[in-house]
Amino acid sequence: MSAGIESTRESDSSRIVLALESSGPGGAENVVLRLADALQARGDHPIVATLQSGWMTERAQARGIPVWIVPQRPGIDLAWVVRFAARLRRARVDVLHTHEFAMNAFGGAAAQLARIPALSTIHGRHWVADRPRRGVAYRALYRLGVPIVAVSEDLAGFLVERLPVARAWLEMVHNGIPIPAAMPPTDRATARRRARLALGIPAEGALVVAVGNLYPVKDHASLLCAQARLPGVRVAIAGRGAEEEPLRRLAAKLGVAERLHLLGLRDDVETVFAAGDVFAQPSLSEGLPLAVLEAMASALPVVASRVGGIPEAVQDGRTGFLTPPADPEALAAALARVLESGERGASLGQAGRERAIAEFSVDHMVNRYRELYARLRGGRRVAQARA
Repeated sequence: MSAGIESTRESDSSRIVLALESSGPGGAENVVLRLADALQARGDHPIVATLQSGWMTERAQARGIPVWIVPQRPGIDLAWVVRFAARLRRARVDVLHTHEFAMNAFGGAAAQLARIPALSTIHGRHWVADRPRRGVAYRALYRLGVPIVAVSEDLAGFLVERLPVARAWLEMVHNGIPIPAAMPPTDRATARRRARLALGIPAEGALVVAVGNLYPVKDHASLLCAQARLPGVRVAIAGRGAEEEPLRRLAAKLGVAERLHLLGLRDDVETVFAAGDVFAQPSLSEGLPLAVLEAMASALPVVASRVGGIPEAVQDGRTGFLTPPADPEALAAALARVLESGERGASLGQAGRERAIAEFSVDHMVNRYRELYARLRGGRRVAQARA
């Protein structure tokens, strides 16, 4: 970071620190990057703060976004809170926007010490479930004036039950994604062939695509079990993680190894979407996955588990199909319904794109967060009482 970033100040813009413990790759990291991009485009001054360098910090720096690396000792590092508070004061930050538990708790405490407003976004259930102390921390932060933001109504309901907090304490801001330019059907066919060539996938035949880290919670195993019920259908998964070898073994056992393409971590997910005929998200648990929204924006029909915030995006029978989690038979049947009719797939995909534009764009997300920042800077409590 340049020496002047902490001493220079423009009066007509806001300095927002976006803080997240992890450097990814992952959904929350992508949200931070996209929010930083959008804030910068609007004339604000975002800064990305995290505990260690990695995927997210590399991409932030490549975009010209300042990065703070603020290492933290394991456990309760109160000295880190003091150091981070001092840095926030020195940089004359307007708002600290933290993401996920570690930064929500420690960063929120630092903001209180620095006497600057803050808000905390929670992206999924896994950071809260079965951890009572985290509920105590979140309730303490809110009583100190740090509002909590959930990325879906489903997650907000879960937090009300598990923290527990009153619904009036919570804000909800859906994740947002960039909307790609519309593509005519003839161009789409050409893009499909080129994308498959780039990915090393045969040009002919049905292809189901998925994007997500190879973790058990994403349940790609159910997708492979569904694939085994769909003769000739290929599956391509973009992502990395510890489940890669177990998935390869399962594919061999199911007899689909020759039709499975594990693509690894890819920054060009638009190529993956362009190659596919249908997008699958078989997760066991989710907040509001960006990959589902990106697939919709790419006019790709979606088949996904009815979990978390997914039903808030995917309208069953209109933009795709929803299935019970961990149900390969239902997943296979839904995929088959899309693949058996190109006309149906195109109709579902177009409806999904229209919904993504209307409800889940980056513009919608950044507008909502900027409203919250403005209210915090004005010294007003963010959450309003609800009937």
